This record gives sequence, structure tokens and C-alpha cells, in this order.
Amino acid sequence: MTSLTLPNLNLAEPDQRPRVLNAAPWITALLLFTVFALSDWSWSASQRWYASDSSDVDALVDRISEGQMQRQIALAVLFAYGVGLLLLPSAKQVRMKLSVFYPIIVFSTWAIISVFWSTDKALTLKRLVVFLAMIVSIAGVLKHFDWKQIAQIALIGSGLTMLVGGINEARILAVDAPPLGLWRFGGMMHPNHAALHAGVGMLASLYLYKITNRRWLLLFFAGSFAVLMATKSRTALMAIMTGVAVFWLLSASRSKSGWAIISVVWLAAAVLFASSIGSTMDINTVANMGRKDLKGTKVTQLTGRTDIWKFALMQANKDPNRTFTGYGYESFWTPDNARGVSEFVQFKISEGHSCYLDWYLELGLVGAGLWVLMLLTGIVRWTHAAWVLRSPTAAVGAAIIAGTIVHGFAESSLGDASFPTFFVYTAIAGSAVRRPDEVLE
Repeated sequence: MTSLTLPNLNLAEPDQRPRVLNAAPWITALLLFTVFALSDWSWSASQRWYASDSSDVDALVDRISEGQMQRQIALAVLFAYGVGLLLLPSAKQVRMKLSVFYPIIVFSTWAIISVFWSTDKALTLKRLVVFLAMIVSIAGVLKHFDWKQIAQIALIGSGLTMLVGGINEARILAVDAPPLGLWRFGGMMHPNHAALHAGVGMLASLYLYKITNRRWLLLFFAGSFAVLMATKSRTALMAIMTGVAVFWLLSASRSKSGWAIISVVWLAAAVLFASSIGSTMDINTVANMGRKDLKGTKVTQLTGRTDIWKFALMQANKDPNRTFTGYGYESFWTPDNARGVSEFVQFKISEGHSCYLDWYLELGLVGAGLWVLMLLTGIVRWTHAAWVLRSPTAAVGAAIIAGTIVHGFAESSLGDASFPTFFVYTAIAGSAVRRPDEVLE
């Protein structure tokens, strides 16, 4: 086996670290919360997410072409913080599993060099700065914090996000409540993104409960689940519940896992049977989560996703030479393409609504293939460790990546710089690390 000695992630002697790190995870949690609040939040997001007139599309295009100064400043702070963590000494050593680490390095390198063939080099360079800030800060966090601390960072950040979002949502509803069928909890962002923050809280609280047995964490889990349901985000719900199921199966005893699998199969069969004989609500009604159609979309038809995919592939096929290389990192959804797809599907949009499709458009078959390879090597690594060691840490790593795999089929947001994406990349990179409690080859 090829391996490499790198700084330890599991610090058994925190007193050997610089004093500022002993205040963790609060400092890091508050910094990440603030950085992503400044870069992603909008006080009016909950009001405007379902708007689709031309002025909203114009505003969307302006945000793509010009960027936001506060976002750039926030991510510069994130980069500086990551560099600072990397420069600080770590207490112990661990080994890196290079067979898992190679796809991560190659994918990152491919994304960086895509600037040379990008159709919009200025846009690619801006987005690569964000990408590098994420990479450096994640490397710094992984160098100094163990997985319990990382879960605490996730819990604090997601909890604060849901709290502030709930206050803002209540403020908006008090003065401008939309029809019940259109309302979805967004807080400070699009409901689909708010759902991912709730999912981070669910998995973090579940993992921390497993290793600490503190019952208040179950209340946090229940509150996060309530927020998830209020967002009415079906893709996020499916992805997060997949992650929860994977964590439950991998962290439970083998006998409990067997019964859990049988229970899930029987429950699914019972729901389908009850629906088929008309003894329950129509399954489509349940799947729609009470949502009504927006202008130009059908809730029962993936909310316009098939039209988005059709438009994106039509545009991409105009230049077959880019099949393998793509249009450059985050450079396909230019202002022109954002305006074009918004007109095509009759609502504002600037993404492919599929992480795999977006990576194909931006980095070609090579980049999309490397992304899939990263996910597969990561989940195999975590699942193997969880199954052999019955490790909750390995189980939550596998759960995060499993949810990411499912989410990527119908959403793109876990490819963007955000608080949930931070932990997705952390789980992928962390899968390459061999800790002292993982005696695996």
C-alpha cells in the first residue's frame, strides 16, 4: 500500500496546540458562519425565490457578471484563516491513503488548469479564488480538528443559520405572506439551500448523540428535521434521509442493521401497496409535499429540470470539441446562458440542477468522471472502515457522501461554495486519512 505521513487530524493532546485552538470549535464555527452569511445570505431571499419576471432575471445576471464585494472579502478572510491554520504546528501524525487522495488532487488540478481553455477567463479566475479558499480552509481544519470537533462546528453553524433564518422568515411572513401552496421556508436563502443547512444539523446532531449520548441532541435533530420539511425540498429530503439511513445502518450493530434493512423494505412495500389500493393519499400528492406549480413549471415534472437539462445540453453540443474539457471551471453559466435558460424555462435559473451535468459542462467528461471517482473512492473508504470497525466517525463520513451522491442527480448546489459544501468536501478529503483507530490497509 502506498501511503504518506501527514499532520494528525485526531489530536489526543489539545494542550499541546496553540491556545487559540483550544477555544475551538466555537471560533471556527463562528468564522465559517459569518463568512458564508456574508457571501450567501439575502434578507429578501425568502420573498424573491419564486419570482420570475424579467427584472428578477436581470438581477440574477448582474450578480453573475459583477459578483459581490462582501462575498469576495468574506472568502478572502476564509482563505487567510486556512493559511493561518496550515502554518500552525500540529501535535501528531497520521498516514494518507494515496489511492483515495489521488483523485482529489487530480480533480483540483484539472479545475485550476481549466482557466487556460475557459470561455470566460475572468469569471473562471474569480470562481477559482473561491475554490482555493475552500480547499485551503478545509485543509487547515482537517489538520487541527478531530471529527467530534468538526461535527460541533457543523452543529453550531447550522443551528445559528436556522435560528437567524427562522427569525427573518417570521419577519417576512408578518408583512408579506405568500399563498400557503407557494410558501417554503428559506430564511436567508433559497429553500433548497436552507434544506441542506438543516441536513447538516441533522447529521451532526445524530453523530454527536451517538458518541456522547446527550439527549438534547435528539431535540436538535427533530428541530432540524422540522426545518427540512418546511423547505419542501424533495431532492434534499431524499438525499438527507439517505444519509441518515446510511449512518444508522453502518453505526448500529450487525443484528440491528439486518432488522433495519428488513424494516425499510417492508415499510416501502407497505406504502406502495396501500397507495395502490387507494387506502391512503395518492403517492404523488405526498411526494409534492403540498407544493403548487410555479409559472412555467410543473411540480410533478421535476420543477422544470428536464427543460433545463435539455437547454444546457443543446448549448454544450454547439461545440463538440469541449466534450472532454468543458467550458472552464464555473464558466458555462455565463450571463448569456443564464438569461437564455431563464427565457427557455420561463423562470429564473443559473445552474444545471444536476451536479454531474454542471461538472460535465464546466470540466467535461474528464472533470465529471473525476468527481464521480472522488465520491466513489470516498464512500468505499468510509463504508469499509465503518463496517469493519463499527466506527460512528466512518459512518457519518459515508453518510455525508451518500447524501451528496443522491443530491447531485437533481441539484447543483453542493458544487458551490457554501456551509454544507464545506462539510461535503471535508468528508471527501477526510476519507483519504488513516487515523490511529483505523487499522486498515
